[in-house]
Amino acid sequence: MSYKELRQEVETVQAQLTPAFVEDAVRTLMRQGEDVGGGVNMHRLVKHLLGEPQMRDVEAVWAYDQLKPAFRQAFEQIPSLYYFEGD
Repeated sequence: MSYKELRQEVETVQAQLTPAFVEDAVRTLMRQGEDVGGGVNMHRLVKHLLGEPQMRDVEAVWAYDQLKPAFRQAFEQIPSLYYFEGD
């Protein structure tokens, strides 16, 4: 996937990042199993939301950096979930 295509996909997902949308995605991934350390890794969530489970990590990191502010806003409104930032 080119970065131009990735940017378009990120913009599409960003427009959909409501708390309900994020919560549904996290719950879907949790049913598939937790990541090492528990919960859902943000890179796994990004790959899931972009529909690219085999996306290269470097692309997932780039997409996550673009989506991070929207993720933070969404997670702040979901009391049953919490967001760990690893920066």
